[in-house]
Amino acid sequence: MIDDRTVRDTELDKVLDSVRSYALSPEGRDAITPAMLTADIDEIERRADRIGRYISYLGGDAPEEFPSISGIFEYAGHTHADLDGPDIHKAGEFLSSYASMLSFIGERERMDGNLMSLSDEILSSIDFDGEVYEDHPRLLPLIRRREEAKGERMRYSAAFMRGHRDSMQQSEPLYRNERVVIPMRSDQKVTEGVYISGTSASGSTLFAEPFELVALNNEVVIAEERIRAEKARIRHELSAEVRDALPAMRVMLSEVVDFDYHYAFALWARRNDARHPLSGASLSLKEARHPLLGSNAVPITIELGSGIRAVVLSGANAGGKTVTMKTVALLSLLYQMSGYIPASRDSVMPVFSSFYADIGDGQSILDAASTFSSHMKNIAAISRRADGCSLVILDELGSGTDPEEGSALSVAILRYLSRHAGLTFITSHYSSVKSLAYSEDGMLNASMEFDERSGMPTYRVLEGIPGDSHALATALRMGMPREIVDEASSALRGGDATSASIIKALLSKERTLDRKITALSLQQRDEERREKAVAEREKAVERKEMELRRGGVKEIDDYLHQTRRELERLISDLKTGRLTKEKTKKARLFTEAIERKKEEVESMVGEEEEEPSDDSFAPGDEVFCGAAGTPGRVVAVDGSHLSVSLENGLRLTIRSTMARHRSRRKDEEKPSVSYGASSKRAEYTMDLRGLTLEEALRRIDDQIEAALLSGLSSFSIIHGYGDGILQRGIHEYLKKRREVKDYSFARPEDGGMGKTYVTLSV
Repeated sequence: MIDDRTVRDTELDKVLDSVRSYALSPEGRDAITPAMLTADIDEIERRADRIGRYISYLGGDAPEEFPSISGIFEYAGHTHADLDGPDIHKAGEFLSSYASMLSFIGERERMDGNLMSLSDEILSSIDFDGEVYEDHPRLLPLIRRREEAKGERMRYSAAFMRGHRDSMQQSEPLYRNERVVIPMRSDQKVTEGVYISGTSASGSTLFAEPFELVALNNEVVIAEERIRAEKARIRHELSAEVRDALPAMRVMLSEVVDFDYHYAFALWARRNDARHPLSGASLSLKEARHPLLGSNAVPITIELGSGIRAVVLSGANAGGKTVTMKTVALLSLLYQMSGYIPASRDSVMPVFSSFYADIGDGQSILDAASTFSSHMKNIAAISRRADGCSLVILDELGSGTDPEEGSALSVAILRYLSRHAGLTFITSHYSSVKSLAYSEDGMLNASMEFDERSGMPTYRVLEGIPGDSHALATALRMGMPREIVDEASSALRGGDATSASIIKALLSKERTLDRKITALSLQQRDEERREKAVAEREKAVERKEMELRRGGVKEIDDYLHQTRRELERLISDLKTGRLTKEKTKKARLFTEAIERKKEEVESMVGEEEEEPSDDSFAPGDEVFCGAAGTPGRVVAVDGSHLSVSLENGLRLTIRSTMARHRSRRKDEEKPSVSYGASSKRAEYTMDLRGLTLEEALRRIDDQIEAALLSGLSSFSIIHGYGDGILQRGIHEYLKKRREVKDYSFARPEDGGMGKTYVTLSV
């Protein structure tokens, strides 16, 4: 699936070293190897799902590190002797770490209670060096007896020395061979009942043990032996229990290795902001970053359409071709090891059966012949082994030999691999190779963008466009005399000059399309904002209408209810007794009241219909704007929007519903002076390169005025890199303009420090 050279050339080994640093067990670290590559999409998805779950768990308590226990299995398989104390302690640590692993994944209940008790017993009995703790419950009575014997021995020795003070060489007893002895002068007569165990080197001191002290020393020695024997019994018992647990621990170790693989990749993915991409037949990398570059990585985007089997990557030296190609290969490998890559989750990754790479090593021209031979040998082996699902990466194909032969060989190799490999990436400066990618189906030209004004690469991938080598510009930048560069430039003829002009034309068209796309995007956003505002106003009107309807219905209901009661009383009066003039008068008054109510409602409706609307405006009208009632004058009318010049000099665009006429006498004539919009039109992108700072600031002043009138809330300024005078002057000017809400450098792929985004307070 992958050989050692490809692992080295793609730098997979360095990335895996980083992943291994997050593993918790030595066995888990050893399992993180290129051998874990898989072409099984189901297995990739299973790994990605598990890594994703572990990433979500990382906020809680982290699992403990595991000691290496492989040696315990090997030792236990070759001998029946007791395990060493340190190995017993490792077994206890392993069981404890296994329990913490189960807690991390939410499966603590799977832990065997007996094994957990064994772990607790080991860790409370034996230290890291395999020694039994002195405070072990079984040792406490033995240690207490030893200390009592030592106390008796010291008391006797002190009393003996006080009673024979004249015969003593020192005032304190001595320790010799773990026994207490009395230092006596050799010129004194030895007291009966004393055993002489030795003398000093000078012979002036005798080391004596009175018979009673001999017995006391023996008691201490016996107590020490009992303690050592009890410690040995504790280790023996624990060793036997560990041996019984080894079959279960072997199963646990396989689980730990599997867990550690996914856990290490989960930590690596979180630290490198990696995501799980989509799976598909065609490669599409978005915002991809080389993991070894860290914060210095410039995100790249490259999307291959269906049917693309070969990509020719060209462009200036040191422009990012090799890094881009390595990024594609490395992320493909990481995807098939973990399902996670440092790129947008919208990326799409295919699955390859094998990976092959031949990337230049940058040797000097003195080694060119041997370098070329080595590359050809490797490429020949790749050509024989590659199949329809292989990813092949070749850097500077055909270099290091005669240019004509190298160019012809590159074309032939590229054609062969496009037919036999799944996907081939090559970098090349040969015009014939770039032309082949244009003429052959299934091939794609791509290049690394180069800013000719600044002489710096932007590291942006341009699909469908071959790249110019910019050799002359690079040579001049490196200090080559101008005379040499001019002569080389005049000598350029034919294909290279033509391809360079084609590249420039294509880049110009692409920039034009980018500007149009940006303009359309801004226009669409403005339209969506207007539609949203209209929809919100309609909902507000509907709510108000509903409230009025409910209020009107209630009022009518109350009126009808009251009228019904009066009508019932009137009918009851008419039915009882004789019809009188008084009763007739009540009926007439009731009817007249209903008629008056009808006329009142009709009058109110008529007044509402006849009330003139106050939402019509014309240039020159004096208005109050917004809830604060800021005074201003209408400059222009655009449908439901007004361009207004405020008294403080600021111009802005507002909805007509946010303005109202300033009060004036009916016989007051409108002002004869009208104000029109500025003749300048707002631009979405301003290109100020080549202008003086004074000219640039005048253009920006006109742009801000036009943007405020047209409702454009943001635009961009291209000022280039240069010596920074234009860029610094523009930023100082923008800082002082109160209409400017914010400004910042563009994204690296959109111009970086050669371009500035501006946001207005519209």
